[in-house]
Amino acid sequence: DGRTPDRTPWYGDLSWWHAAHAAAGDLPPEYAGEDGYLRMHRDAGVGIYLYAPMVWTQAYDETVTETVVVDGMASTTTLTTPVGSVRSVTVGLPESATSAIVEHYVKAPDDLRVLAYAYAHRRVAPNVAAFSACDARWGDAGMACVLAPIATTGLQMLISRWAGVETTVRLWADAREEFERFLGAFDEADDDVFEIIATSPGRCVEFPENLSGEVTGRALLRAYALPTWRRRIERLHDAGKVVGIHNDGTLRGSLPLLIEAGFDFVEAATPAPVGDMSIQEIRDATADRIIVWG
Repeated sequence: DGRTPDRTPWYGDLSWWHAAHAAAGDLPPEYAGEDGYLRMHRDAGVGIYLYAPMVWTQAYDETVTETVVVDGMASTTTLTTPVGSVRSVTVGLPESATSAIVEHYVKAPDDLRVLAYAYAHRRVAPNVAAFSACDARWGDAGMACVLAPIATTGLQMLISRWAGVETTVRLWADAREEFERFLGAFDEADDDVFEIIATSPGRCVEFPENLSGEVTGRALLRAYALPTWRRRIERLHDAGKVVGIHNDGTLRGSLPLLIEAGFDFVEAATPAPVGDMSIQEIRDATADRIIVWG
């Protein structure tokens, strides 16, 4: 609301710890389930961190087939469409309760056409009941955020999920027309999702972009992310939302553009020595311009 709180808000991301121990079977029984998740945070004196159920559902139509084959720790997902097929492979990392992409969907320009087709043939629908129930359950123990798609721009989806850094840069350099056509199709396909978000009951919206300034780069962000962010933020602001973005990497190359785009907060902001800006530099760059959450 632009006011100074009576104390420093303290949120801790305990979700990975909770999920990992639940999967391992050694989660304390009093912390099991949704009520236990709330109890765990109350016992720790920590605000619940933003991860609430999505406010929409999505499924491919009958022209797209998604096949998942699990072999040990490896999971292979294949998307088959009338214009071709693509596949991605992830490997589970049990020691950290995460997974790593070892083969991306996009290896060549033609793969962009397949993903653009699949994305255009999703069917989305509102699904706010689970979010509203979570928001009511948390009450003043946390702030349930409406999460936008991962990611909110085609550029960042390619870098962080579908192609990787090297292939994305090669596409930009060697297949610019196909690259830009894909980004336009991707953004258009997400319009329905963002309309659901704009009309959803949640007030706080986060773009889970997994952004790092020195990975994506200022030039690509300005050309291919900034216009999309501005359009999305304007619609969400018109709907009364507060809008933030997940920048969990370096900030020097991205923070000025996030301010320029009109974000209300930057979340997971990481100072030096892990990040590339000191706390004082972050303070100087953001004071009265954007809320730092991290």
